[in-house]
Amino acid sequence: MSDVLRHASTTPASRASTVIRALQVRISGLLLYGAAVAWCAYQLPDTVPFVVPGAVLGGGILHVWKGRPWLGLAVFAIIVVVVPALLWPSVLTGAFSDLTDGL
Repeated sequence: MSDVLRHASTTPASRASTVIRALQVRISGLLLYGAAVAWCAYQLPDTVPFVVPGAVLGGGILHVWKGRPWLGLAVFAIIVVVVPALLWPSVLTGAFSDLTDGL
């Protein structure tokens, strides 16, 4: 117990600073994932089916609602990067088929 007391903060966080920190985390999540969806909708409209669910699950639910920013970011990255990577074999099969049609 003495170890806990030694490393504990000498001044406990006030309720106001805790609420402000929680609001900062949630507002930053709204801005981050809203910007990601807006940019992808504007620049890469074909990626919207992957970005919107990632932003809703990772950004909306985990980061904004639950206040878990790193878990939300991880879920967003998995949905936006890993799930489309699973579709590469079908994309390559179609491209190979297009290349061999003229032979």
